[in-house]
Amino acid sequence: MAKTRGIWSALYLQTSDASVADTAIALSRVGTTLWYQVTSASDYYWDKAKTITVYDGVTEVTPLEIDYAAGAVRLAEAASGSVTADASKFTCAVFGGFRSFSLDESMELIECGCFEDDGEVYEPGAYSASGSGEGFWSSVDAYHDFNGLTLLAKPIGAAGNSVAAKCVVSGKSTPLSISVAGTVITINSATSVAGAATSKNWEIKNAIEAHAEASALVRCRYTTNYATNSQTVMGAITQASLSGGAVPEMLSRFGEEVIAVFYWDSGASLIRTSGLITFESQSVDTSVKGLVGKSLKFKALGLLYDHAG
Repeated sequence: MAKTRGIWSALYLQTSDASVADTAIALSRVGTTLWYQVTSASDYYWDKAKTITVYDGVTEVTPLEIDYAAGAVRLAEAASGSVTADASKFTCAVFGGFRSFSLDESMELIECGCFEDDGEVYEPGAYSASGSGEGFWSSVDAYHDFNGLTLLAKPIGAAGNSVAAKCVVSGKSTPLSISVAGTVITINSATSVAGAATSKNWEIKNAIEAHAEASALVRCRYTTNYATNSQTVMGAITQASLSGGAVPEMLSRFGEEVIAVFYWDSGASLIRTSGLITFESQSVDTSVKGLVGKSLKFKALGLLYDHAG
């Protein structure tokens, strides 16, 4: 049917088993379509196992479609009043995504004409979607931005929050060096004859990656872009701890249903495609850490829906 390619996606996991019931969740119309979507991102990710009741004003209406991963419904006709929904919501958190992806959607066509028909007649049958993602990235790592060079903890989950780093500028005409004490990385910047810092981020990145102890604690990446960040002189930075490492309970859910949000450019606008997926050949015991930078295949669990990005 259609093959879609994009350059960014985000993947979410629910952070608790139980969904929480809510009422009168506000939905707004998406452009001139008949789709109505929650107005707050905190209201995304509805529990598909629970009843969803939608209202046009005070009148209950039956939606034609429900996108549980985006908190959206498609109505049969434009609403005349304010659209709200009673739904049960999951609390979710992003754990990673892909730097590029492709989606392949297909619809089985079933011949339904009889032998007297002049032409063949088909009706839509089963829908399926699958795809692959390149360059898996993880947001469950603890991290910190050091003036354009982001350090990401290698210890998995919350353990990475114990890693810290600092950049020291001391002396004149000194070389760049790296040292480690426990889980604290010290970057000793090279200095000029006047005692000013001269080490650029690309040099520091290379030095950390070449240092056995430091490279066991962190990975390095440029915070925004190579051209700017790599040439930035880091300068003196006081000790700062990495933060944001996810708790192990969240990581243990990898391999279950995953909420996927794919972004791509239709040529006219940014499109947000969302739905539930599962990864092929991955178990619930798969380590998120071990997948960083790799390519993964996935399949959709039900329909994927397109919305304005």
